[in-house]
Order: sequence, then C-alpha cells, then structure tokens
Amino acid sequence: MMLLLPLIPLIIVLMVNHSDARTHSLRYFRLGVSDPGPGIPEFISVGYMDSHPITTYDSVTRRKESRAPWMVENLPPDHWERHTQLLRGWQQMFLTELKNLQSHYNHSGGFHTFQRMIGCELLEDGSTTGFLQYAYDGQDFIIFQKDTLSWIAVDSVAQITKRAWEANRHELQYQKNWLETECIAWLKRYLEYGKDTLQRTEPPLVRVNRQETSPGITTLFCRAHGFYPPEISMIWMRDGEEIIQEIDYGDILPSGDGTYQTWISVEMDSQSSNIYSCHVQHCDRHMVLQVPEDAEAKNNNNNNNNNATPLSSIID
Repeated sequence: MMLLLPLIPLIIVLMVNHSDARTHSLRYFRLGVSDPGPGIPEFISVGYMDSHPITTYDSVTRRKESRAPWMVENLPPDHWERHTQLLRGWQQMFLTELKNLQSHYNHSGGFHTFQRMIGCELLEDGSTTGFLQYAYDGQDFIIFQKDTLSWIAVDSVAQITKRAWEANRHELQYQKNWLETECIAWLKRYLEYGKDTLQRTEPPLVRVNRQETSPGITTLFCRAHGFYPPEISMIWMRDGEEIIQEIDYGDILPSGDGTYQTWISVEMDSQSSNIYSCHVQHCDRHMVLQVPEDAEAKNNNNNNNNNATPLSSIID
C-alpha cells in the first residue's frame, strides 16, 4: 500500500461512500527532503485534528506554531517552547535517517523523501485505534504493530531498521502506550478545546441537474456542498432500488470555508420514464431528492440559476 502524503499544504481526501459514523482523529505528519528548494523546507511537521491543521513546524521558522485559535487560547506558552525544542531534535534525527536510507538504497543524489505518520482515532462507539508508519519516496517503508510490539518491514533495507528498532523493547512499549493512552488523551482534550469547530454539524445543500453526455444518454448529477463533518453517504435509486452500476463518485473535498463538497452521478436512457432519487445520509439525517421525469427539466433550470436546494427541506 502506498502512503500518499503530499508536501505542504496537506489535503485530506475522503471517499464519498463513507458511513455517517462520527469519528475523530489526531494525526501528526513529518516530512524530510534531501533536496530542499523554494517553498519546500528541508523538514516539515504538521498536526491535524480531524481534517483541520492545528500545528506546524518547519526547518525555516524552527518554531512550533498554532494553526487553530482555540489551541493558542487553551495551551500555555511553555507548551509551544517545549515542543519547539523537541521538534528541533526530531529534525536532526529525521534528516540523519534520510541520509542513511539514501545510502542503503544507493541513492547518492536527486530528490528523496522520508515521511512519518503517527496518530489515533476515537470511534463513535468509544473504541480507539492507533497507527505509526514511515515511508521512503512515497512508498511504505516500515509499519508499527502495537499489539505485537513489532515492525513490519516492506523490503530488505527496512529489515535493517526493523532489527535495530525491535532491539529496544522500552521504546516499543513507549510507542504502544503513547498511541493507546497519551494520544487519545490529547485527542479528547483538543476535541473539547475546539468543540465549536470540531463538533459542529452543518447539513448539506443538495441539488440535481442533468446533462446529455452522448446521444440517447443523460447523466444525472447529485451535488452536495456546505456540509460538516465531511463523512457523508450518497446513493442513487431507480424506482426504489439502489443503483450499483452506471454510478460515478467524486471525492469529498474541502470548499475552503470549513465545509465540504462532493457529488454522485448516474447514467440513464434519455427516454426513460423511471423515477430516480438521490439519497443522502449525513450525521443523523436521511434526506431524499426525488427526480421524476417531469421534474428533471425544472430542476435543471433551477440549477442553471444557481439555486441550491437544502435536502432537509424536502424530506427529513
């Protein structure tokens, strides 16, 4: 499995067929590069609470800084100074490890990256998960298994790291404890600090329009925007039956205002008399927008006028 971790800014991309479970996560990403340049520092660390950036550090500023007002309001000044010093140490260790990996892989030059992702999740049912993994040049390198206190190495070079890291049993136990206890404690603390942002609910605005994509074929688009949290489920139904084929999904993407947007489409015969309906599940709301044949043109005209229809005003 490839670890997809872009540079800064990092964008969390979610898939449209999520359930409506309210899961919260705390994640920290670190990135070291062998050939820094304009806009690409040698070392970057970013913290995320759910999809919201909360902290940053890089080798240019050499300071851990807040990216969320509620972090500054609730954490004392010595927190930022203490973690700044820790990250400066991490920066040196991270870049040293990157150079070692370049040597092991016989990569004497060029642009290479070393990445770390660590974090935890608090699920709606109260259960928790924790994860820690590293990647080299965008590919999984080594993955921590907290239940067995071991590392999974993906190649012979990673085996070298695995043997060295598994020799330190104290460090393995520390990582397990951090993932299961300390990370979850910070997650809950941040969830309370930022509850006005992180625990809010904004229902989606949904609209349907149609487009003739080829002779005799019409595509119906169901678009949702302005919603938070980003977890959402959307399906198309035909005469009351869920459509599995002919469906295309869009990613769930940030709209730039703290909310999200996505879409789902279905192809239909332009002469069809079937009744199509878009079903949306967001948090505890199940919403339906029905599109009978005689209403499709009207709905399309509304969308051409940029009129969005809140689904909850149709069926709640």
